[in-house]
Amino acid sequence: MRKISVAVGFLLSSFVWAQTGGININVYDNFSNRPISAKIRILNVEKTYEGQGEVSIDSLPTKTYDFLISAEEYEDRYLSDISILPNQKLNYSIGLRKQSSAVAEISEVVITRRGYKSTRESPVSLRSISSEEVQKNAGSNRDVAKTFLSLPGVASTSTFRNDLLIRGGASMENKFYIDGIEVPTINHFQTQGASGGPRGIITVDFIKDVDFYSGAFPARRNGVMSSLFEFNFKEARKDKMGYKAVLGIDDMQFMMDGPLSKDQSWTGLFSVRKSNLQLLFKAIGLPFLPSYYDGQFKVSKKFKSGDELYFLGIGAIDRFKLNLDAEKTPSNWAILDRVPVAPQWNYTIGAGYRHLVDNGNWLFTLSQNRLDNRSTKYFKNNEQPQNLLLDYHSKELENKLRIDRNWKWGDYKWSAGANAGLSHYSNDTYSQSITAADVVADLYNANLDFFQYGLYFQVSQQYFDNRLVASLGARVDASTYSDLTNNPLDQFSPRLSLQYKLNPTWAINFNSGIYYQLPPYTALGFNEAGSYVNKNTLKYIRNSQVVLGVEYNGENNFRVTLEGYYKRYGQYPYSLRNGISLANVATGFGVVGVEPLNSSSKGETYGIEFLAQKRTSNDFYGILSYTYGFSKFSDATGSLLPSAWDTRHIAAITAGKYFKKNWNIGARFRLQSGYPETPYDLNRSSLVTIWNVANGPVQDYSLLNTGRGKLVNQLDVRVEKKWIFSKWQLTAYLDVVNMYGSNNPSNLPVIGIERDANGNGVIMNPTAPLNEQRYSLTQDPQESQTTLPYIGLIFEF
Repeated sequence: MRKISVAVGFLLSSFVWAQTGGININVYDNFSNRPISAKIRILNVEKTYEGQGEVSIDSLPTKTYDFLISAEEYEDRYLSDISILPNQKLNYSIGLRKQSSAVAEISEVVITRRGYKSTRESPVSLRSISSEEVQKNAGSNRDVAKTFLSLPGVASTSTFRNDLLIRGGASMENKFYIDGIEVPTINHFQTQGASGGPRGIITVDFIKDVDFYSGAFPARRNGVMSSLFEFNFKEARKDKMGYKAVLGIDDMQFMMDGPLSKDQSWTGLFSVRKSNLQLLFKAIGLPFLPSYYDGQFKVSKKFKSGDELYFLGIGAIDRFKLNLDAEKTPSNWAILDRVPVAPQWNYTIGAGYRHLVDNGNWLFTLSQNRLDNRSTKYFKNNEQPQNLLLDYHSKELENKLRIDRNWKWGDYKWSAGANAGLSHYSNDTYSQSITAADVVADLYNANLDFFQYGLYFQVSQQYFDNRLVASLGARVDASTYSDLTNNPLDQFSPRLSLQYKLNPTWAINFNSGIYYQLPPYTALGFNEAGSYVNKNTLKYIRNSQVVLGVEYNGENNFRVTLEGYYKRYGQYPYSLRNGISLANVATGFGVVGVEPLNSSSKGETYGIEFLAQKRTSNDFYGILSYTYGFSKFSDATGSLLPSAWDTRHIAAITAGKYFKKNWNIGARFRLQSGYPETPYDLNRSSLVTIWNVANGPVQDYSLLNTGRGKLVNQLDVRVEKKWIFSKWQLTAYLDVVNMYGSNNPSNLPVIGIERDANGNGVIMNPTAPLNEQRYSLTQDPQESQTTLPYIGLIFEF
C-alpha cells in the first residue's frame, strides 16, 4: 500500500509545474460606487500596476497574494489572501474611502492603510472575514458560521451546531443579508423562531467577504439586536466559464461561474450541493441522520453607465431520519426519544438594481423568502395514530422592498431609505407538551397576514483634520400586527458613532444606540381557541447598547482591539406557561415561541472583549480572542438571573501557516465556560403521564439556572495540500472537528427509564391509578462530544 501511495505521489508531482493566472481588480469610490483611477501594488513582489476603474494583472504564478490598492485623495486598502488559479482570471471589486477635503488640502498627509474594514457608522464591533480565511479556518469545514467562533463575543452550543450566541444574546437576534437582500434562513434544519442549525447553506466559494457586526448596527438594517452578517458575493469571471467540484465525506458540490454574454456584461455564479452527512453520522453511530440539498445563483448585468442589475437565489431541501439501529446507550436513547423527524425546505429569491447619479447612488432591492417547516413525533417512535405526540406544519412567507439612497452635501455624507414588506404566517398543529403545571394538548390553526415598514437616515462628517469622525443616525419601524406595534414613534431608534484617531495607528471608538426587533412569527401567530392571544401582549423587543473600544493597527496586517459593551433589554417575550423568559429557551431541532407570551421580560448583558489578529503575512496568520461577559434575564419575580447564554469566559486561538509545495496547516483551540442549567424535577418526571409526553425529564423552573455546566475545550485541526496542473488545480483536505473528543458541556446527568428486554419502560407501581404510576428512572454521566472527521477533494478548472 505504501508503494502505491509513493507511486501516486510521484505521478502527481511529475505533472506539476509553475503555472500562471491573472486577476482583474475594479476600484471604485465606496460611497458613490463610481470607478476611479487607481494603482495596485503586489506586496512582497514590489510590482505596481495602474488603471482607470479596472486594473488588469496577467501572468501571475499560482499562489496566494496580498494587494495594496491606492488612489489620489483616497485611503489605501488591502486585498488579502487572494489565491491565483492556473489558467484563470479572477475578478474582484474594492471600494476606497475618500479623505475629507480638509485633509486633502494639507501639503503633507500621513496615508492611512486600511488592512481591516471599518465604517463611519460602525467604527467598533465590525470584523470582516474573506473567503480565503473561511476556507482555511480549522474546524469550520468551509462553513462560514463556524468561522466566527474564532472571534470575540461569539459562543456556541455544541460541536455540530451553528447557533451563534453573540454578546449574551439569543440566536434569534441575528440578521443575515447577501448583497443587500435579506436571507432569513442560512442554515439547514434551522430552528424556527431562531437562526441556528447543524450546517450552513451559503456557498463559501461565492463569497468575497463577510462583514460581521456584533454592535454599532447601521441604520439601514432593521430588526438587529445581537449581530448583523453582510455577505458580499464575488464577481464572476469574465474571461471564460470556470468550474469547481468538491467531493467530501460529508457532501458533494458542483459550482460554475463566468460570462453569459459575448460582451461579458452578463455574468453568473451557480452552485448545487448534495449531502453525504447521513452516511458519515451513521458510520460514527450517531442516532440522527440529517440529509440535504441546496442551490444558489447570482446573475448580474453591468451597464456602460456603471449601473448594475442582479438576480440572486438561494434555497435548500432538508430531510431527517432517526437512526433506530444506533447503539442504545443512555445518550442515544435520550436523543431517539426526544428528537422529532423534522423535514424542511426554504428559499430566498431577489433582484437588485444599483443606479449611479452625480453625487451618489440608489439601490433598489425586491425579494421573496419562504420557509416550510414540519415536525412529527410519536411515542416510542411507533407511528400509530394513538401514539402521536406532535404533528407540526408551519409556513412563513415574506415579500420585501428596500430603497436606499446615498448622497453628499458639501463634506457631509448622507444615507436615507425605506423598507416595506408583506408577511404571511400559517400553522397547522397538534401538540402535546409539558408546562410548569400540567400536560397541555394544543390543536390550532393559524393564518396571519400583516404589513411591516421602516424609514431611516444617517449622516456623517469628519472634523479636526480628519482625526474625529462622527456619524448620527435614526430609524423608525412599525407593523400592522396589532395596536401595540403599529405606531412607528414607539420604535424610534437613534444611534451615534464616534472615532478619534490619536495617531495613524491608534484610535478610540464609541457607539451608542437603541434597537428594536419584532418577535418571531412563531410567537406572533400563536392561536389559542381561535384567538391570536399574543396580539394583546407582545411588543417590539427593545435593546439599548453602549460600546467603547481602543484599536491599534500595526504593520504586516496586525491589529489589536479592546472593547467593552453594555446591552439592556426590555419588552422581551416571556412564557406565561413556564414562567421563564424566551432568553432561557435552549436551541434544538424544533421551534421557539409557540405559546402564550407577553413582553414583561427584561435583561442585560455586558462584558469586555480582546482581539489580536494577523492576516497572512510571511505565510503566517492567526487570531487570538478572549471575552469575559455576563448575560442576565428576569425570572418570574422580575429578578435578573444568569440567562441560558451566560457563558463567562470564551477564549480562542486560531493559527496557521503556508509551507512549501503548497501545504497549509491550521489549528483552532477554543475554551468556553459552562452555561447555566436548570435542574430536573425527577419526582414529576418519573410520572408515566408526564414521561410519555415529554419523552425525558422535565426541568424545575423554580430553580431556574441555579446550576452550571462544565468548562469545555476543543481542538480543531485542518491540513490542506494543493497540486497545480497546466489548466486545473487539485486540493486535498482533512478537517478534524473536536479532535480529542472533549467533555460534554452539561453537568446534568442523562436521565432515562429502566427498560425491559423489549425496550419498554419498567413501571414501579403498575397497579396504581394511571396518574400515580411511575417509571423507574436511571441516571448516567454525559458522554464525550463526538469527534467529526471531514475529508475531501476540491477540483478547480
